[in-house]
Amino acid sequence: MGNPLNINPNRMELMKLSKRLLLAKRGHRLLKDKQDNLMDRFTKVIKDVRIIRREIERLYKELKIPYFISKHISNAETFNSFRYDPVVEASITGSHSRVMNLIIPELTVKFSENIDALGNLNLSSVFPGFLKEFFKLVNKIADLINAEKKMYLIAEELQKVRRRVNALEYIFIPKLEETHNYITMQLEEMERENNTRLMKIKDIVRKAK
Repeated sequence: MGNPLNINPNRMELMKLSKRLLLAKRGHRLLKDKQDNLMDRFTKVIKDVRIIRREIERLYKELKIPYFISKHISNAETFNSFRYDPVVEASITGSHSRVMNLIIPELTVKFSENIDALGNLNLSSVFPGFLKEFFKLVNKIADLINAEKKMYLIAEELQKVRRRVNALEYIFIPKLEETHNYITMQLEEMERENNTRLMKIKDIVRKAK
């Protein structure tokens, strides 16, 4: 057992060290709770990402047939003009949410509500329904972007917290405890030596009488 922090063995330093050790253990506890909380959220968001990806794959597969039907039944000139000059418009807005101390950016995609106006164009009757499902797909892709960004930010924060927890648990707190024990033993040894000296002085004084 040594003195890794190289602190002078006296009672004042022992009191300071006791406070530092108490704060370090309290901080370790709080960080450990934060790590566990982040881990729970990280596990949940991974599940969300998997669910959203499966939903995107399903929607994409289901859109193939109505797309080709719309393309081949609709008037080719009208269909192609719609591709480059669409009647329906999309808007993308940004916002954010919070996960503990993290700020998570979020995208929201909204489409204009005039899909029914497409019925007046020379397009397949399948096309408006196809567009509605396509909008669902785009919204799911936005959900995936939001979920993956959230996952990466939580993972990054989790890594930082884990490093701090490990530093406290395996480096800082053991050094504090070792130094605390060392100083305690040194003070106890000094006290025993002082008691021994006092007993010898008492014996000398008693014999001198």
